[in-house]
Amino acid sequence: MSDAATSSTRDRFLHGDLPFEDALKEVTGTDLDRSHLWHILEGLASERSATAPVLSAHDAHILDDAGFVADPVAAASARVDRDIRMQNLVHESLSIPDAAERLGVTPARIRQLLTEHRLWAFASGRNRLLPPAQFTSTGQVPHLDRIVPLLEGDMHPLSVQALLTTPQQSLVVEGEPVSIAAWLTGCAGTDDDISQAADVITSAQWESA
Repeated sequence: MSDAATSSTRDRFLHGDLPFEDALKEVTGTDLDRSHLWHILEGLASERSATAPVLSAHDAHILDDAGFVADPVAAASARVDRDIRMQNLVHESLSIPDAAERLGVTPARIRQLLTEHRLWAFASGRNRLLPPAQFTSTGQVPHLDRIVPLLEGDMHPLSVQALLTTPQQSLVVEGEPVSIAAWLTGCAGTDDDISQAADVITSAQWESA
């Protein structure tokens, strides 16, 4: 979004000419209805009401001096950004029937692959959804089934999607870092190829532990 467009949205919003939902859509490019916005508000309310240890004045002063200043606006913005990205991921992910059609198999086969940890899914309401990073336009990312078992079942869906799609400094093709999904798509699937991709996942999970 250009600076001029942002300024126009800001002025219309501040003057009351642009509803919040429309301003959010213009700024983020994401169309969220009121049910999605309410979900975000509920999340903010639950985080606000969560109990946290109270810092002493001395400790609070030390944190302030170090630059760790509480910023409720930043915290709320981060929460909204995360929830918007999650709503986008839910919209882009494949249901079990969708995944079956993409792979040319039955839904029962997709469930079997999930049970065997050769595909990864997350719960969304009563459904299970498969992040799109696991698929090409015509099927599954090649060799992905050899590293999916390394993805922990309780990982956040956004973390899984980012881990598979973010360029990695240790995975280089023609001098440029590539994502795990791109690496697997372009590699021959040798043990060394798979090991390099697996090392990225293992390192990321160690860092988040």
